[in-house]
Amino acid sequence: MQHSESVRYLEKAGFHYKPAESPDLWGFLESHFAGPQGIGSKFSPMPASFVAELINMGEEALLEAMVQHHKRTGSPGRVARVIDLSYVVGTAASIPLNQADKRHVLRLVDLPGTPRERIIHVIPSKADDIPSTCHMTAIGGVYADGRTAGYFDLLPGERLEESVHDGKPSDTAFYATHDEIAALARDMQVRAEDISVITRKECDEMIAKARKILK
Repeated sequence: MQHSESVRYLEKAGFHYKPAESPDLWGFLESHFAGPQGIGSKFSPMPASFVAELINMGEEALLEAMVQHHKRTGSPGRVARVIDLSYVVGTAASIPLNQADKRHVLRLVDLPGTPRERIIHVIPSKADDIPSTCHMTAIGGVYADGRTAGYFDLLPGERLEESVHDGKPSDTAFYATHDEIAALARDMQVRAEDISVITRKECDEMIAKARKILK
């Protein structure tokens, strides 16, 4: 089913489709390819034409997936599609926590002091040791209003389930460079009074352990 046919199908089913080219949505997706990025898998910097191509590829995959999901269930639902590419698009900086060597795992607070803060598990790594990937995952579905469907996110790697930012520890471990860990530890120290998912004592202990390992 072509792009326009998929959009018409969803709209006929009673859902408004928000295209990827919507300024706010495009800006959000495009921001993954430029500017400072935190700990986790990352897209490589690339020309705007390549970025646009990847975003559009993700949109086509999502439209097809939402139509298929609606035909099965009566709702576009929440869908994710992994797209295989012939070139490296970024890093795959995460592994299941149960596969990580616990002796080398740090616990830190990502996005400290914000509504999306959560405890993450981090494995100190050299930049060259973080695996690269030729895959990306497009995630989309029905928005909170229950009537609009579209992109949620576009992520490097094979990530069929987007991380849940609910303050609970993630079941994923992230490879991170010493500079990334040091930057997050500084951010935690600055925002320590605003962190709610752990106590101040736990925060200080996390920071101290991170800095000890980084020496």
